[in-house]
Amino acid sequence: MTGAGTRGPIGPELLEAAEEISDQLVAWRREFHQFPELAFEENVTSARIVETLSAIDGIEVIKGFGCPTSVVAVIRGDLPGKALMIRAEMDALALDEETGVPFSSCIPGVMHAAGHDAHMASLLGAAILISERRNELNRPVALLFQPAEEGKGGARTLVQAGLIRRFNVGQVVAPLLWPKTPYGTFMTRPSVITALSDRIHVEIRGVGGHAALPHVTVDPILIGAHIVLAIQSLVSRELDPLESAVISFGQVEAGEAYNIIPETGHMWGTLRAFDTRVRDFLRNRLESLVPAVASAFRGTAVLDYTQNYPQTQNDAGLTNAIIGCAEDFFGRDQVKILDRPLLSGEDFSFYSLEVPSCLMLIGTGEEVGLHHARYQVPEEALSLVAAWEAFMALALPGESGGDVL
Repeated sequence: MTGAGTRGPIGPELLEAAEEISDQLVAWRREFHQFPELAFEENVTSARIVETLSAIDGIEVIKGFGCPTSVVAVIRGDLPGKALMIRAEMDALALDEETGVPFSSCIPGVMHAAGHDAHMASLLGAAILISERRNELNRPVALLFQPAEEGKGGARTLVQAGLIRRFNVGQVVAPLLWPKTPYGTFMTRPSVITALSDRIHVEIRGVGGHAALPHVTVDPILIGAHIVLAIQSLVSRELDPLESAVISFGQVEAGEAYNIIPETGHMWGTLRAFDTRVRDFLRNRLESLVPAVASAFRGTAVLDYTQNYPQTQNDAGLTNAIIGCAEDFFGRDQVKILDRPLLSGEDFSFYSLEVPSCLMLIGTGEEVGLHHARYQVPEEALSLVAAWEAFMALALPGESGGDVL
């Protein structure tokens, strides 16, 4: 029961039950990890989840709502009131794994490097724990295995398809395993918890030619370098220092040979901020700055700006109730209120626009960060998260309030 308190009446019981199935949780997690799939391609993953859930008593399984790979498991759908929905993500990242573990990814260039394999395994464990105690529920519980969290907006797709209405959802919650934080630490905050996350694409056009004759060319690589430097000055010199924003470029493509100046270049990046006013200001400046810099160097540049994920807004009432539950389950000393939001983007934000929602973090103690080729999840965390999810389902009051068990 490492990392959990003992004051919650059902917490230790759920932890013990989760630890009894820990071997199964680990096996599920390793299977997901070994066979990762990218956004909206989670066909094998979703089939395995459906197979597992269908073998658990008292669960109605719905596959393919909103998109072919989504899976929803409903427990006690006959109960009155709005459902509590618990989300786990299914998709992996386009990344070559470097962990060296025996169950490393079998798919070249694809890896679970954000803990989604562990989130899925834990939620399957929670399905067992909740099903065994389904007669103790006071409202329906829906377990959502969501595709395409990593940049493709799977949550947006499901919400637009009517997920909230179809399953009569009143609240949505999601725990994320979080590295570089002491194991078993629970963290969240009311209000904004993650930033808006937008995409930037810049196409630069110049005049190609031989690298030995740069004076008869217009170098798009040089133009791109100046654009990147100029953009950084927007944050450092034009934005109020008391505001928060970041603009980063993670992908640059230009040229096919070392001694030829190419005709075109492309850059892809992201803008993160907590306030839409800040985003709008920076977007307007980007739209004027990017072509102006290119023109100054005799080229052209076109900015394609895509608003992707909004901020995740944790509902104050629900979040405070969850903090109370967490103090019972993890122990008061293990519960931390984040003093500021994260600049990470999360498509969980689309649920928070619809119903009271709460995104939360659970520390894993690992030193390697998310989206790293050597990222791993400590497998003892699987039973901890499964028990916590079951605890929320059983102890968290619904929309009408009530006492925590």
